[in-house]
Amino acid sequence: MDKTLPELSDHFLIQYLLGKIVNHVCQCELVEQNNIAHMEEMPFVTFTWITFNQPTTSDWLTDHPQYLCTMQIDVHAASAESASLLAQKLFTKLHQSAYQRIFTQAQIVLQKISNTSNRTILAGINYDNDFGFDCSFLVNGGNQFQENDLQFDFEDTDIESIKAASQVKVTDETVTND
Repeated sequence: MDKTLPELSDHFLIQYLLGKIVNHVCQCELVEQNNIAHMEEMPFVTFTWITFNQPTTSDWLTDHPQYLCTMQIDVHAASAESASLLAQKLFTKLHQSAYQRIFTQAQIVLQKISNTSNRTILAGINYDNDFGFDCSFLVNGGNQFQENDLQFDFEDTDIESIKAASQVKVTDETVTND
């Protein structure tokens, strides 16, 4: 089986970055919603595109078009509690600057993340419990990356405060203006 990645740009880049975050936060796989027929191990996270390419300006930017896209993200687990907790954990992490930096390094900005909700269909007879949210991204399109161009530092390194002390050395020299 060929494990070669498609070109890391635009929509696939979002999927790739989100997959790394899902793997780190939820310790599970990110899978396209249409490809879950053979998913046996739970939990897992699915995505599906809601809007694929909504231009932000009427000007056509040839090399790097800017657009909005929206993705549905759902956590699937054997219990409603597990699905709910993992979805809330992922939702919370995506709001933190360390995880937003994963996207901004690729000129992608998280725009809006909807509230987490229960998306289980046929509760009671379905073993798959589903909680999720929608997430919008502002993309500066056309940028291509290599895997080694991208950093995945999940530690929050925001500077909370800076302390500075100034020292001024005063001498006995007199300055004159001529």
